[in-house]
Amino acid sequence: MCLNKESMPAKLRRNNWYRRSIAVSALLMLLTLSAPFARAAAMVRIGNPQDAAALPAAIRAAYRNGARRIVINPGMYRLPATGRSTFHLNHWKHVTIRARKVTFIMRVAHGGNCFVFDHCRHVVLDGPTITQTQVTFYQGRVVKVARAPGGYDCDWKPDAGYPVPDNADKSFPTGFDVVDGKSRRLRVGSGDISANRHTQLPGGISQLFFHMNRQRFKVGDWLVARWGNPHTKIFLLHSRHCTIRHVTLIRNGFAPIFEVGGGGNHLLYCHWTLGPPPVGAVQLPVVTNQADGFHSVNADPGTDIEHCTFSGVFLDDCIAIHGEFQTVLAANGAAITIKDNRNSGLRAGGPIQISSKTGYFAVSHVLAISRLSNATSVITLARRLPVPVGAYVTNPDRCGKGYRVIDCTLGDTRSRGMLLKGSDGIVIGNTVRGCGMAGISIGPEFWWREAGYCRNVIVEDNRLIHDGKGGRGPGFAAVFVHGDGAIGNSHIVIRHNTFIKNYGGDIFMQWTAGGIISGNRFTAPGLIPATGSYLTPAITIKNARHIYVADNHFTNPAQYAARSTSRQINH
Repeated sequence: MCLNKESMPAKLRRNNWYRRSIAVSALLMLLTLSAPFARAAAMVRIGNPQDAAALPAAIRAAYRNGARRIVINPGMYRLPATGRSTFHLNHWKHVTIRARKVTFIMRVAHGGNCFVFDHCRHVVLDGPTITQTQVTFYQGRVVKVARAPGGYDCDWKPDAGYPVPDNADKSFPTGFDVVDGKSRRLRVGSGDISANRHTQLPGGISQLFFHMNRQRFKVGDWLVARWGNPHTKIFLLHSRHCTIRHVTLIRNGFAPIFEVGGGGNHLLYCHWTLGPPPVGAVQLPVVTNQADGFHSVNADPGTDIEHCTFSGVFLDDCIAIHGEFQTVLAANGAAITIKDNRNSGLRAGGPIQISSKTGYFAVSHVLAISRLSNATSVITLARRLPVPVGAYVTNPDRCGKGYRVIDCTLGDTRSRGMLLKGSDGIVIGNTVRGCGMAGISIGPEFWWREAGYCRNVIVEDNRLIHDGKGGRGPGFAAVFVHGDGAIGNSHIVIRHNTFIKNYGGDIFMQWTAGGIISGNRFTAPGLIPATGSYLTPAITIKNARHIYVADNHFTNPAQYAARSTSRQINH
């Protein structure tokens, strides 16, 4: 006869429970006792700062031998120039590289990136500082300014220890930015300035001529510009669910963290920061990045960026997230011909976003892709559409869809704090201060072929302070929602943010269907030198529909503009 649980005598049930509990306890004890051995087998310590050249092979050997927690011994590792990337992690999975109190120094002629995550999954890089032996920008002081026909002559002397141009230096830039000699921040109202010619004078001085109608720099200010072509420090190539945390990046070129393809990666507690002065220098550096701080292309889902800081001057965007456009060459109902689709991220069964500068906008699905021999592709759409020739197409899911920027501090860039071109994004709890252009920019840029139009983006509980330093107009608003001829953005929410003395307006929303601007607090705008008045309204809405504006609070509303060529809301 079989006894079920309910028919068993209580004593027997207790004995069975006791025997089971003993078995479970024994199993737990066995697992507890064996855990240190399992951890020991999976963890390895490697690295000798005196033999930095041996470290890449040691890391590869540790992973190959089964280590999934690789700890690099503290110290300063001067990485040799090998002509290739130093740490190439090829198809690595489920491993943590811990490098606390470790500094990697890349050579000027390094010849490759520092870390490459190549088709990796669930890889964590934790703790290192990554720098290089050379600065990545020109830095010099204005020592004399004189009025000249059509503009100003400027005598400019590079700081000791920083790059020095000569008349034969073809890489010497024509474009400069002005850093205030006292605050060490970008000067308000200067924007980008272009040198029409330069001549070498005795004493290491370059005489620069700027064609401009007003003086935009003073004696003692720094003029800074890009220099050199340094490699990326961390390159995420088609990698997924990887984490870069507590990493410090110094002396950076274009995008010291660069992501291409893949998706779902995390940047946590990372720091872009000014490094020590170079050898022979007296002045500390003023520039952290010669271009973008973090750049993401074609990721799905987008990157999670939390608790990161971007300090010092950036010579382009702090954060840039986008996909890529391709051009329609021919269209016939449900079939369109485009340039080769590999960079647009289009795939059979996936979505397609189609837009033009003449107002056309549509979203459909791709049924099939046929690649032709002449570097073009024929896309079969799920429905017939009147697609104009010359329109742009992209996969909206491959534009960083679902990105998150949370509790970060950034700004002091000649360009945008955040340049966001993906949908389903959230931007919450950040401080964006002192950007030359928009603090937060949302929408496509056909000029750079960077996609796409955005939907379902939330900008909430951020502080935007002193943004739009470089000038006036739509692109200098603290939050700028934009497009190029089509109402393609939708469901953009800007709420509960604090705007403090921004120079180019606080919110400019255009080419958008469906938006909310509510619960924001606006403090009087900043005054751009030489303008004499506040010219930009707090909120401008243009070429948009179904925008709900309510419950915003204004202090000093009279200091905002009283008129505008577009619809404006002052209070």
